[in-house]
Amino acid sequence: MNTTYFLNLVAGNVYKSKTDVPLPTELWIGLSTSAPTINGDNVNEPSGSAGYSRVQLTDLNEPTAGVVTNKNNIDFNESTASWGTVTHFVIYDAKNDGNLLQYGPLSTPRSVETATIMTIKRDYLNLSVQNPS
Repeated sequence: MNTTYFLNLVAGNVYKSKTDVPLPTELWIGLSTSAPTINGDNVNEPSGSAGYSRVQLTDLNEPTAGVVTNKNNIDFNESTASWGTVTHFVIYDAKNDGNLLQYGPLSTPRSVETATIMTIKRDYLNLSVQNPS
């Protein structure tokens, strides 16, 4: 799912009607224990003190039918404490803070306990600039 912010950002830059905020040069994927909303609210990322941090998205496949997937596994840092049950991925334009661009449910929510490495397998991440209807 794309946030309203992201859809307006893409449309403004593609159609040259609002380019004062350029497309992001970096993308960062994170995890959330709650379902985000289209306006970018309700994201609850695990704590950095538990070993959590976002991972930079650098290795994506070329689009096929408007969908981009991850070429390789995306591995998060090993947890040093519980992260709770992660239910969604989130994509931001910055490693910390930033603007929420996209989000979606994980195929299976996962309880991340101490000493766990959370992985999104190759080709499991499906990104598109079109929201499902």
